[in-house]
Amino acid sequence: MLNFNFNYNISDPVKKNNITIFFLQSKTKLENNFLTLEESISKSLVDIKEVNSKGTIRYLKVSNKSNQKLLILGSEQIIGNALKQNRVVNNTTLVPEQTTILLSVSCCEKNRWSPAVANNICTSESLYFTKGRINNSVDIFDNNKTDQFKIWDDIAEKLDEFNTKSFTGTLEDTYNKNKLYFDEITNYFKINENDVGVVAAIGNRLVNVEIFSSNKLLKMYFPKIIKSLIFESYKKTSQNYLLGLKDVYKLFRLIEFSEKKLHKPHNDCLGEEIRFNSDRVVGSCLNYKEKLLHFSGFLKDDMNVPLFKSKVA
Repeated sequence: MLNFNFNYNISDPVKKNNITIFFLQSKTKLENNFLTLEESISKSLVDIKEVNSKGTIRYLKVSNKSNQKLLILGSEQIIGNALKQNRVVNNTTLVPEQTTILLSVSCCEKNRWSPAVANNICTSESLYFTKGRINNSVDIFDNNKTDQFKIWDDIAEKLDEFNTKSFTGTLEDTYNKNKLYFDEITNYFKINENDVGVVAAIGNRLVNVEIFSSNKLLKMYFPKIIKSLIFESYKKTSQNYLLGLKDVYKLFRLIEFSEKKLHKPHNDCLGEEIRFNSDRVVGSCLNYKEKLLHFSGFLKDDMNVPLFKSKVA
């Protein structure tokens, strides 16, 4: 059976502005010999290129040149002038040592399709924003691919919300314009040594669960997770309801009772992906050697329940 084991200790909520975080704790120590994409780029242990001189929106060629497995997180944004346009990763992917794959991606920079003008390439300091992650997860569950036009519409909506003008249609311009605001909120939250995951809320609504195989991986990705939430929380205020542990357990139960599909990664990639979906939740989990490597889940928007109000609506 395709089940998830949410056997974690849950911390008391920690709140900054309208973002609330519950930390998930585990004393189980799992082997963690994975390189993250950010690490591999900084150490020149990965090559990321367009698939050929013409390029294609939906794939990048990624070569892991290291003797470690390379973890590429779903919703990581790969940016820079070495590519024809910025991309967002569709699925969490584990690449074997000394292996080249075609990585499934989507465009997150609508108005640029240019030849490489430099070797500049890196990952964004933020994961893709929460609403976009939800929409992409639903489309991947239903159709095994994202809806590129919906992605562009989601980004345009977010640029308007932040009142940001971007010549190439990238949210990196929004982030750079508001970096101090993003950093102030992100730096408020502190991770303890047994933390391996988080459950996050915006206002009075739980929105996201992220779990990793180790404390090390959580520490590396946590700032990017918080910044993706800040994109979603901007100018939203909450009603008078205090979230508690019972709300976290309710979200876990919704995930447990959702429809699940087993997906085998392509292109020589490692692990097994469990995708889940219902009218309330959506997400996925990449397991490797029958152990959780990365879990990402979301509570869908429910417009019938006004759990937060926008000042600009």
